[in-house]
Amino acid sequence: MKLAFFLSILLFSAATITAEEFNTVTIQFENEQHPTAEAGVGPGMDVVRDGDNLFMLQERNLVILSIKKPGRPVLVGELKNVGNLRQIVVRNDVAYITAREDGLFVVDVSDRSAPKLLSHYDSIEFATGIDVEGQYAFVAQRWFGVEIVDVSNPKQLRHVSVVRVGEAQSCVVSDGYLYAGAWEECRVAICDVRNPARPKQVAEVKLNGRGDGLCVENGVLYAACGHHQPGAAHSLDDPRYGNGNGMEIFDVSNPARPRHLSRVQFAWRYYYSWPDTWRVKLAFPYAYLYHTHNGVFIFDVSDPRQPKELAQIRVPRHPGEKGYRKLSTEDKSGTRPKVIPFDPAQVCYSPVCGLETVNGYLYFTGLFTDLHIYKSDALVREIPDTAEDAGKLNASGDFHDLQQLDSLGLKGLATYRPGGQVYAAVGHDGTIYAACGSDGIHVLDDELRLLKQYPTDGVAMDVQVQGAQLYAAQGSEGLVCYDVDGSSLKRKNSYQTKRPIRQVQIAPNGKYAVVHAGGSGYEILDLSHGNDISLAENVRGWGGLVYYRQLCNGFIDHSTICGTWCAGRTFMSDLGGDAPVNLPDPIGLLPDMRRGGYAACGEYALVTRDGGYSFYKPLRKGEYDSERPVYRIPAGPAFYGKPTVRGNILVACDRIDGEITVVDITDLKMPRLILQFKITGNPDLAFIGDGYVLIPAGRQGLIRFKL
Repeated sequence: MKLAFFLSILLFSAATITAEEFNTVTIQFENEQHPTAEAGVGPGMDVVRDGDNLFMLQERNLVILSIKKPGRPVLVGELKNVGNLRQIVVRNDVAYITAREDGLFVVDVSDRSAPKLLSHYDSIEFATGIDVEGQYAFVAQRWFGVEIVDVSNPKQLRHVSVVRVGEAQSCVVSDGYLYAGAWEECRVAICDVRNPARPKQVAEVKLNGRGDGLCVENGVLYAACGHHQPGAAHSLDDPRYGNGNGMEIFDVSNPARPRHLSRVQFAWRYYYSWPDTWRVKLAFPYAYLYHTHNGVFIFDVSDPRQPKELAQIRVPRHPGEKGYRKLSTEDKSGTRPKVIPFDPAQVCYSPVCGLETVNGYLYFTGLFTDLHIYKSDALVREIPDTAEDAGKLNASGDFHDLQQLDSLGLKGLATYRPGGQVYAAVGHDGTIYAACGSDGIHVLDDELRLLKQYPTDGVAMDVQVQGAQLYAAQGSEGLVCYDVDGSSLKRKNSYQTKRPIRQVQIAPNGKYAVVHAGGSGYEILDLSHGNDISLAENVRGWGGLVYYRQLCNGFIDHSTICGTWCAGRTFMSDLGGDAPVNLPDPIGLLPDMRRGGYAACGEYALVTRDGGYSFYKPLRKGEYDSERPVYRIPAGPAFYGKPTVRGNILVACDRIDGEITVVDITDLKMPRLILQFKITGNPDLAFIGDGYVLIPAGRQGLIRFKL
């Protein structure tokens, strides 16, 4: 009671502080302390505690440790090869684990010695952050915001809604409100989710760096931030570059009217592209900020307006020691110079990505090293379990109610909503084939009535028809080829790789397929040997990650295709001959990474960017002129999205914001708006048929309208 009274007085007085009057605490890279012990279980990503156990994400595995003797964790259980693991929450003997491109996994951990997979959920995009309150999971989806999922039946999760809050990395729910750390936007979005089916943003707070992990307790928000200050150019000449690292503290006792209380600012520059996560946990009066290569920081936040640094803990490794990695400071992209506060030839600090405590013992993961233990009775208190908001969260209504579409005035509107999310659809000889995620492949007539359904072991994410064959990207199941005859599909052959296959394009000559495989590359496959699909070329490189649908939609001039990476690289390949021919990289001719893409437009490559598009012919040799004009709708709206082109029609689908734009491009230099509208779903690459358009709209289903 005394603590609650003190905090209420504190927050009341804090509410009178203006945004310009908050206190900034600057800390130096010094006073380094080291762990007192190691668990001996190897490197890890995240770690959480439930009772007498730690649950640790380790490479692609979940490991469970007993801490009945807190200073000596003992391995008691393991579940191997789950996915590309990132964050974990444990509730009522069930673990919810985000796995980036692999989605969300649900694991029964009631028997600590034998965890078992209960279900896998096909999330909207890269499942990164997670919080679970009551019967709802809140899954941060990077560019796609936060997806809300009903987990009342852990064996069969159900999509509820999505909150479009920017590039969400982590999230937390407190007292019926969602707080989402938005990465590039350098902010925290605050949303009312008391009705998870009707979420709405009510406020935001600006951060001094990229938003990620956060926690809320007693009406105070603690938000970790990193990398660059808002507006920083990708140059060391800009003083904001690499100077956005630290923590912000806000009064959110009224979530709709947040007040800035204080800022913790690192006094050194830091930017390293991997790992790029920072988070904070609270065991009042201590805040534990963990910040990858920078280490762990302990603050006294008994007065949130005056945080006091108490300790810095790091895991140094020197050349020759286990866990040492000479961090490269070379910037291959030419746009992201690295800057770190130590000499990588002399030392590296194992990045810290997960942290947990019990009284007197702090556990944190070293991504290069081990699970580390820091013993301090004075500085380490037990992080309490957050009080569940089950009574405050109650979903009512259908977020994706298809009747919403009636008001858009679409001609010949037809809709279809399966159990999974619709990623792609193609029409062929009066039949429509739809990739419906975890619901498999559905075959429909031209009025979107179901004819047949074909279950898939993997997640059906793309379909292409070439002659009498249908090729389906089926995630972990690989690329599967079917003989197709109307509504009949007969499995013919398949190709598997270690990485899930997410997108496919088939060359017009039928000789090659190009697939987006995993999170970082493409593969060119040879289809010319009957039942044997073989790898012709692995397309990898320094370009960073391949984010959503970055493979060109169609073949330019019936032979050439391209694909992009997030760090500014494009590959271009001619597949019209007997062997793939690599063409010059069109450096600088990039789509908007979030909301743009490439499409074949006859002999041109058309790339959506800057509210319109550019186009050019692929070169056989030489360098491109990157100063291409951007063609926009004269006196019309800007438009964004992944493009589809057929004849004189361009359809751009912005899967992030739900906007769909139909454009007449009879004159490529004078585009004319035909139609623009928004939906609640996540529209993917459109298919343009004879007089109609198919929009795969994710969890909202499949939409067809006439031109």
